[in-house]
Amino acid sequence: MSRSAAELLNRFNEFEAGMNKGTQRQLTLKPDRMIIHAHEQDKIYVPTPTGALAHGNDEFVRVIMGPYGSGKSTWAISEIVKRACGVPVWNNGRRRSRWGIVRNTSGELATTTLATWLSWFDELGDIRKRQKPMLTYEHTFNDGKGIVELELLFIALDRPEDVRKIKSLELTGCYINELSEVPKAALAHMKGRVNRYPSKAFCKEPYWSGIIADTNPPEDDHWIYKDFEETKTDNHVLFKQPPGLLKNKDGKWVRNPDADNANHLPHNYYENLASGQSLEFIKVFCLGEYGAVGFDKRVYPEFNPDLHAVDKLEAVQGEGLILGWDFGLTPACVVLQLTARGQLLCLKEYVSDGMGIRTFAENVVIPGLRKDFPYCQVHMSVADPAGNARDQIHEEMSCIGELNTLGLNTHAARTNDLDPRLGAVRYFLNRMVDGKPAFLLDKKQCPTLFKGFVKKYVYARIAVAGEERFKDKPTKNMASHPMDALGYGCLEIASDQVVQDKLDNKKYENMWNPGMRIF
Repeated sequence: MSRSAAELLNRFNEFEAGMNKGTQRQLTLKPDRMIIHAHEQDKIYVPTPTGALAHGNDEFVRVIMGPYGSGKSTWAISEIVKRACGVPVWNNGRRRSRWGIVRNTSGELATTTLATWLSWFDELGDIRKRQKPMLTYEHTFNDGKGIVELELLFIALDRPEDVRKIKSLELTGCYINELSEVPKAALAHMKGRVNRYPSKAFCKEPYWSGIIADTNPPEDDHWIYKDFEETKTDNHVLFKQPPGLLKNKDGKWVRNPDADNANHLPHNYYENLASGQSLEFIKVFCLGEYGAVGFDKRVYPEFNPDLHAVDKLEAVQGEGLILGWDFGLTPACVVLQLTARGQLLCLKEYVSDGMGIRTFAENVVIPGLRKDFPYCQVHMSVADPAGNARDQIHEEMSCIGELNTLGLNTHAARTNDLDPRLGAVRYFLNRMVDGKPAFLLDKKQCPTLFKGFVKKYVYARIAVAGEERFKDKPTKNMASHPMDALGYGCLEIASDQVVQDKLDNKKYENMWNPGMRIF
């Protein structure tokens, strides 16, 4: 065959391939499964029991919450394709839709969310990719009923101001991956961006449009809990997956045979995941229950939520209360009590945001103390020494002066240096009293402190190559204020010898012996 004849044959084959493009089925939807026809081997998606319920639901906002490995993300991306096939024909005899896929950071968007999408749909029809103005994939495929055009916009919300990225979008639907990690504003704005494409001017027939999301369980004071559990917002539905573990008759964790996606996980997946972990970790990532788990470098790794935190603490009636205060525009007060045996009880926290100290004390703390501790009097009130700063003529202008004028006899802590405060708290965390921890926290009455110990009061990571490095001071956030207040309270009653040992034998004033009872 001559060269010209070979070139002509190649062109004819290319033309024929172009004519046939889209005529071959690349996806098959059945009531109980989805089949992606790939070059080497078909990929078959069979929804989990919870996923099947979620697929069959048409609420405007649908969220699946569950443990690791439960197939949440696979449900979400399959739901996108399923809904894309359900759009009416409107664009040149084709069904066309546009979806936003949102993740909290660009790194996780690329390594997790996009990777999950491509693991299933990297061969779904003809694929075009664009990088600007944002990462976009366009799939053109045949589901046996004609041509489907699906456009995907991958959106990262690395900073709070990135929420502006979604304010001008026109979408059919949106998938938010790990909903608990994105701001509530992202969901609020996205509600106004879906059901915009195709518009009624181009597509007269109705079609489903809305938001789907998946998440691991957040804390029980997270906005997800409030919107989906407490207030139960209309047209919002939360699907909870079964736990990955159950306790047997001997109290040991064993695999739940009815867990979602269990057949596609190693037999001992959840047992290995739970090995050596705290109960909070197991609750969130193995059982799919609300809880607080952190991954940064905690300031107090000595804190064990299974040992030092309880659901309810009762104040010892008649025993004096100790108040620890932190000031600034987000003042905080922590209520402590030292028992006769030297056990420190952390009973209550009062926190604020954008409130002066007088308003905070007069309207929040004092009424709270009367209500929460009617049979106990304040024996001691100690505060950040910076609260002594005042006008030389009007003493009441200082924070500590303001507290004193309200009847809370408050004095400054011995120092506001960080190391002594951390050492004082650690002193109680590392002790036992009569076989029980010397520090107990009421996690229901002190939720910010509890989250601070577990995940929020941390040393920030320094972005350097090689060995992990962290800053030498804790990150300032809403948890740091009650944590500082706790430090001032503990500093006043911790052993002077222990504090000196923590500070490499630096000399400080002798401190009161915590073994002594308060009278």
